[in-house]
Amino acid sequence: MSNQEEPSLSGLPAATAPVIDRLKSRIGVDGPSVTATVEAGHLKRFAEAIGDRNPRWAREVPPTFLVALAPISVHVAEAEEYGKGWLNGGNRFEYVAPVTVGDHVTATGRIADVYEKPGSTGALLFIIFETDYVNQRGELVARLRGTMIRR
Repeated sequence: MSNQEEPSLSGLPAATAPVIDRLKSRIGVDGPSVTATVEAGHLKRFAEAIGDRNPRWAREVPPTFLVALAPISVHVAEAEEYGKGWLNGGNRFEYVAPVTVGDHVTATGRIADVYEKPGSTGALLFIIFETDYVNQRGELVARLRGTMIRR
């Protein structure tokens, strides 16, 4: 009998199962929050940077601005034990209410789901992140759902 680890059904060593279990145990657990104030100068510079001259952005945040305003990073050290590289699986934004100059926005992120799928070059680990953005009144104004893939 060999000392090598037997592969799992996914083709990766069976040791990846505990990695997935540890990540799944973090589903729904909020990470640290970040709070920031929407300032007119920041809105102006952001609109200039994305090349959008819509006058609406002088008072209301444009799409994706919240990510720049209050960036959230949920550290997943456990995932580094799985595979050898990262892919961005995309982001989806849901806007619930306008965010305007002077609003105080708090962003809180968490892992929303973790699953494994077979890929053409081996197993892939999917980690779904979710970030809620709330205003100073505690009202949900936006939600970001992103997918990171480890292979």
